[in-house]
Amino acid sequence: MSKEENKMENQEPVVITFNNVEYRASDLNEEQMALAAKLNVAGKKLARLQEHYDDYVITNEYKNLVIESFDRAINAEEEVEVVEKE
Repeated sequence: MSKEENKMENQEPVVITFNNVEYRASDLNEEQMALAAKLNVAGKKLARLQEHYDDYVITNEYKNLVIESFDRAINAEEEVEVVEKE
């Protein structure tokens, strides 16, 4: 193994990257570790919520298009009835 490969293998995993700085467990105290864990969980949860939000937006737009189409269809029938009565 090269020195660089050995160095990478012996490094602790990065706990959090904050302001483009990688922090490992040995860099953080207990309070900072707890906050980093919460930030990691919140970040993952927000990423999942973004997917659901995108689905919501698309589905809501589709629903609104169908509502408009239904409204036009109902109004078209009412116009036909009015014309037939006259």
